[in-house]
Amino acid sequence: MRTPILALAAAIAVFAAACSDRESPAAGAGATPGSAALQWSPCGGRAECATLEVPLDWANPGAGTIELSVIRYPARNPGQRIGVLMANPGGPGGSAIDFMKTWQAIAPAAIRDRFDLVAFDPRGVGESTPILCHERLQELVALDPDPETDAEWRAAERVSKAFADDCAAAAGRLLPYVGTKNVARDMDALRQVLGEEQLTYVGYSYGTTIGAVYADMFPGRVRAFVLDGGTDQSLDYETVAVTQMIGFECALQAYLADCAAKRCALARDGDPRAAIDRVIAMAEQAPIPAPGADRPAGPGEVQLGIIAALYSKFTWNQLTGALTRALAGDGTGLVELTDFYLQRNPDGTYPNLIEANYAVNSVDAACPRDPLAYRSMADRFAKLAPTFGRAAATSGLVCAYWAAEPDPLGVPRAAGAPPILVIATTNDPATPYEWGKALSEQLESGVLLTYRGEGHTIYAQGSACVDDIVNAYLLNLAVPAAGATCGDGPPPPGQQAGPTPAPRTEATPTRSARLAPAPADGSAAAAPAANDGDEGETPPPPPETDAGSGAPATWGYWLAGLLLLAMAVAFAGIGVAQARRGRPGG
Repeated sequence: MRTPILALAAAIAVFAAACSDRESPAAGAGATPGSAALQWSPCGGRAECATLEVPLDWANPGAGTIELSVIRYPARNPGQRIGVLMANPGGPGGSAIDFMKTWQAIAPAAIRDRFDLVAFDPRGVGESTPILCHERLQELVALDPDPETDAEWRAAERVSKAFADDCAAAAGRLLPYVGTKNVARDMDALRQVLGEEQLTYVGYSYGTTIGAVYADMFPGRVRAFVLDGGTDQSLDYETVAVTQMIGFECALQAYLADCAAKRCALARDGDPRAAIDRVIAMAEQAPIPAPGADRPAGPGEVQLGIIAALYSKFTWNQLTGALTRALAGDGTGLVELTDFYLQRNPDGTYPNLIEANYAVNSVDAACPRDPLAYRSMADRFAKLAPTFGRAAATSGLVCAYWAAEPDPLGVPRAAGAPPILVIATTNDPATPYEWGKALSEQLESGVLLTYRGEGHTIYAQGSACVDDIVNAYLLNLAVPAAGATCGDGPPPPGQQAGPTPAPRTEATPTRSARLAPAPADGSAAAAPAANDGDEGETPPPPPETDAGSGAPATWGYWLAGLLLLAMAVAFAGIGVAQARRGRPGG
């Protein structure tokens, strides 16, 4: 069975729900901590850190408090300061503080000059009263992601239930209150304590869910929000899971096509697809020895290692090397990809991103509570996504046993908010293009920017076209024209390639018809030829990364969502490119 890992989706935490739980901008103000200002202290370089106390239960402030960890990088040009720009990398479960330490160094110079860059770890995550219950995570990782026998299913159910029970015992009081609605309330409390009338925000993947929920609850507090890798909060559990896994199948096909075209090492002796099948079969028969790691590569490590590398083209070469070594009987590279993704430390310990991911997703959406439902789902998904489909269902088993009741999110409208910029990448495996397009249409002031290319999210990751449009919006509130497009990959299905419209300043975007979910049969429409809409320099692949390097990573429990790994790798590549050009990083 797939570990909660393969099930995690860096970007999904929402399904159909009737109410949006919208609040007035001042809602919750009475319960905001009374301190007039945060007590900042130096915490490395230009960074300042502080702790904010917020209610555990915003509906009952007297029920106790929790602590949120906050980091700030003051604007480098205080005389031209615009305000606070908050950022979140996604997950749920990814540390926004760890992310900000990397992101602030490669964000465009004008953004660093004119904004205080602020991030906080959401409740239950990282350093903010964390949920800690991952002692069985290694066992989850090692489970067969493609269970077929009754014995394999019983093992999956046993380990999943034990993991959920551990979390209930360790953090049962906190679990009901870690949903995104409360994260949005925390975010507004932080805004108030910072003394800001409005916020500027950049959210990636699940970070777009935080941004959309905040804008829906507090539309008057929005200055400029960028939601990169948008999530569609109208979809039900099964649609989310199968759509994402089809996305990963498409990403695998793109990798295989690139490998074949370039005659990579995996293709020199035949079909690269057949080579991957051989590696998977080898691990199913017996774990592949990994002399350079502390354990062999079993079926779980093999599949997770492959998925980990599909989030970004920057890791395709590393995937080729890992698979080639595995064919020769050495699974070290696949174990390293798995451990890098999970932030596994050299001593075998993990951060809390996985349990936090389960916790948030299990509150934000209603999942099936009958374990047998996942077995039936797995059989259906395997027909649509033969490599990863079964894992999309089986990794959700933890939710079947989760203790906290759901408080599902609704479809965000953000009525009355100024224009909100949504970015969707045409071949994003974790948050498919149609999700971002749908989010841009669900938000009453949503504006869509399309990036024609590969990978999960794109802003500040090498596309000059995207960066120019986003920077103009963040700095000057210049809204791109309808149909704005960057990148030189195929356009979205049903669209013709064309020039990128210039940014505009009008507040009312032009709307287009909502894109339907991916076809149930997993097919994809043929795409017209691409244009040359993006002239940005693509950074070179980063050097090999050691396992346990601490690079951020996240998952959503019903589908693979390696947002932070992809972004860490992309940002590492950008850092290398900048260093080679002599551009300062911080």
